[in-house]
Amino acid sequence: MQSYIKGVEGENAATNYLIDKNYNILKRNFRCSSGEVDIIVYKDGVIAFVEVKTWDALDSFDLSYSINRKKQKRIINATKVFLRDYKGKYTSVRFDVLLIKEDKTVYEYYIDT
Repeated sequence: MQSYIKGVEGENAATNYLIDKNYNILKRNFRCSSGEVDIIVYKDGVIAFVEVKTWDALDSFDLSYSINRKKQKRIINATKVFLRDYKGKYTSVRFDVLLIKEDKTVYEYYIDT
């Protein structure tokens, strides 16, 4: 349960960070039968599918490495479902990773990974 709470708090911190950077939050915790995405944002014609990782003990290499092929596939599958149903206008799509420290500060933000 504690890891769930840490994850929710990390996603809240990530959402606040993205709002501060002028992103529009389209959806949080988008889930479908084939996958999930933590946060979906929109800015300047671009939809970004953001995976959030909250840890303190690992460095950025370990955190970004934790998004393995299986996790990537689940994100891509959810992205396809969201885009199929999304009726907004966008010019491109990208995948981002936002790493949050356990104290809820942004560790690193990888754009278009």
